[in-house]
Amino acid sequence: MSQSARQREKTRLMEMIIQQRLDLSASRKEWLRATASIDRGWLKIVDMKKYLIVGSSLLAVYGVRHPSKVVRWARRAVGIWGTVKLFRRTFNVR
Repeated sequence: MSQSARQREKTRLMEMIIQQRLDLSASRKEWLRATASIDRGWLKIVDMKKYLIVGSSLLAVYGVRHPSKVVRWARRAVGIWGTVKLFRRTFNVR
């Protein structure tokens, strides 16, 4: 391979790399935009971590002493959660 052919090949490959980097940068922005709501939700959960640990511990102790009440409240919570999801899907509230 001659020196000029090698230089042309190198230039072509460098241009391809530059284009790939630009494509990755654009895809990164789209990905961050698409996953922004999930990231916000995850950050809320992480921020509430210590409260969730304390709350689940208290619920476990209460559940040992009053299992039927915990089951009843869990069923109610699941029912309310299902109702809220149904309304959100029906009325498309965001």
